[in-house]
Amino acid sequence: MSQKDEEEYPGVVQHGSFKYDDGTLYIGDWNERGQKHGMGHMKLPDHTRYDGTFHNGLCSGLGVMRFPDGAK
Repeated sequence: MSQKDEEEYPGVVQHGSFKYDDGTLYIGDWNERGQKHGMGHMKLPDHTRYDGTFHNGLCSGLGVMRFPDGAK
């Protein structure tokens, strides 16, 4: 993580990936509580994908949700 990342997303402490039991994959930034926080990419089992910002574990701010049928 760069100094710029830390300035843009206060509370980000690490970057990494995690695959949940339901098959959801998250790659991005995490806060000190182990929540998705900052920039990230989340792919759901049905291939819906969210690319954007997270805040305390939730999609928040700017981002794009892409659905399996191509809709955004």
